Amino acid sequence: MEIEIRRCAQPIELIEEPPSKRAIVALHGYTGYPGELALPAQELYKVGYDVFVPRYPGHGTSSEDFLNSRRADWVGEGEKTLIKALENYEEVSLIGHSMGGAIALILAARHSVKRLVLYAPALMLPSIPRHLLQIVAPFVKRKKIEWSRDERYPFFDQRDEGDDAYLGSQYWSYIYPRQTLELVKIMDAARGALKKVNSDILVITGGEDVTVPQDVGPLVMEEGRGENRWLHLPLATHLIPYDWDEKSRLEAMEQTVAWLSP
Repeated sequence: MEIEIRRCAQPIELIEEPPSKRAIVALHGYTGYPGELALPAQELYKVGYDVFVPRYPGHGTSSEDFLNSRRADWVGEGEKTLIKALENYEEVSLIGHSMGGAIALILAARHSVKRLVLYAPALMLPSIPRHLLQIVAPFVKRKKIEWSRDERYPFFDQRDEGDDAYLGSQYWSYIYPRQTLELVKIMDAARGALKKVNSDILVITGGEDVTVPQDVGPLVMEEGRGENRWLHLPLATHLIPYDWDEKSRLEAMEQTVAWLSP
């Protein structure tokens, strides 16, 4: 099967010439795509980092492709990108949004990274009916739900007209029981990994986030081994890297750069 990757979902690589000695690997969320992290990638590139944002298998393509992907594919793609960066750079840090934040913790427990920035990391997902999904997952591939684009959210990536509508029709218009359970397993693994992470972590939460509760902030502060910081933005939503609230978005970017460039 030939897979078409939407333009906004193409992996992002911003590399200095000659290459920098410092790199960032940024990891997007569940049913997301690399373009969602275009803004922090651009801001960090401006201050001298090489930046890599991989695309997980099954993401940014089609519903059919997504159904054939699992957590091992998603974590594996992030780890492959991180290992390559560690082989080529003196210093590597991680950024993760939502599920990408959970994956970042899993990888930071396995590999030596300097620092982490986690936007609304998926360490708690109270809206997911885990037990119900376990019952229906063997029988239901996907379930239709209502989705419409919220035009308040800006884009910072390179994209074709229609990318958002297409991805909405393929990903955000359905619940995928088996893939959602894969996300839950990543969340569980990340909760265990957090206790083993020695790197310093900046965790950022939003007061208008209806997906990940702000309780993940104190959780990171209490259980991470490093010198950690929690930044709560009362007006931010779950989509912090491209939030429609400009003040929150700009503060998150400013603090991201400051944290990774001490």
